[in-house]
Amino acid sequence: MSADLIDRRFARPLTVAAFAVMIAATLAGNALFSAADHALPIAVLGAPYLAVSTLGWRWGEQRGVVAVRGVVAVQFALAVALLWVSDLAAFLLVMPPLLLTVLHIGVGWAIAEIVALVGFAAVWHARLGASAVEIYARSTGFVPGAILGVAFATVLLRERRAQSELAELARVRERNRIARDIHDSVGHYLTVVHVQVVAARAIVARDPAAADECLGRAQDLARDGLAELRRSVAMLRSPGERPFTTSLAQLIAEARQAGLDARLDVVGEPRAIGPAVEFALYCAAQEALTNIARHARAAHARGTLTYGADEVTLRVEDDGVGADELEVRGGFGLTGMRERIGSLGGTVTVATAPGRGLTLDVRVPT
Repeated sequence: MSADLIDRRFARPLTVAAFAVMIAATLAGNALFSAADHALPIAVLGAPYLAVSTLGWRWGEQRGVVAVRGVVAVQFALAVALLWVSDLAAFLLVMPPLLLTVLHIGVGWAIAEIVALVGFAAVWHARLGASAVEIYARSTGFVPGAILGVAFATVLLRERRAQSELAELARVRERNRIARDIHDSVGHYLTVVHVQVVAARAIVARDPAAADECLGRAQDLARDGLAELRRSVAMLRSPGERPFTTSLAQLIAEARQAGLDARLDVVGEPRAIGPAVEFALYCAAQEALTNIARHARAAHARGTLTYGADEVTLRVEDDGVGADELEVRGGFGLTGMRERIGSLGGTVTVATAPGRGLTLDVRVPT
């Protein structure tokens, strides 16, 4: 069994509780209705069997493949011991080990266990002098139920594997989309740098001051493009390495270092929202803070990240000079932001007016 399937654990609380109820009921029934000299051995062996089948199972999955296989081996051995002390009356208790064997070891091993149990029962009944027909009937009665349990576990295992493959495919698609966004962003910076350098070369002979100004803009753009590339790559690596809220907090910290009184508030319980959504929100926050620093002449800025039931919202507000509609369309970089957010089914809205600051709202469904 692969490590990714161990990470997606089967021993969930409801499953463990169902195992506990079934095992406890089976043990109690066998202890009550067996011969008096069988009740105590059933109780003595039943207690560790119940513990191994529930708490032991969860513990094993938390420790990894080797541990969970060891738990299954111990569970099967205890089930055989319970069959022995109950005169084969507790055959229902072989079902949990068979299920766990399929999930954590393999179908082949489960089939081998069924064959071993049939042989064990056949020897038991032959020892008691049963006829060949009786031996067959009494030794194979549990087999249809066991095969059904193995088939159920196999379907469950295949479903988990299919889910893992689909999740991996979704991650690959998200990372490809992020890579495309990075490419487009850096391509834009390089294009503008190229235009500025060409303009500088064209006018350097007749207007050195203007050419120097073009080269200065090209240098600034190259620096900004490199900074965005580094931040984007860091954001791309962040899933699983650092929380998304930490990435946004780092942006806010950088804004404070530049002299802006900025803060970040997180509303709701942070949860995984996917690298594509995280990257889009990160870029939106970065764009907003960059524009505040360059154009807003603001003293304060506030970012609010809100985790809703089915969406995540990012709001960035400042108390700067604001802008009119034409300025927002032309200089705020909303086109690329709306395209990136729109590709995820989200929306971008801006509320501003001259002298009244600016509020950016980004909403993305999750």
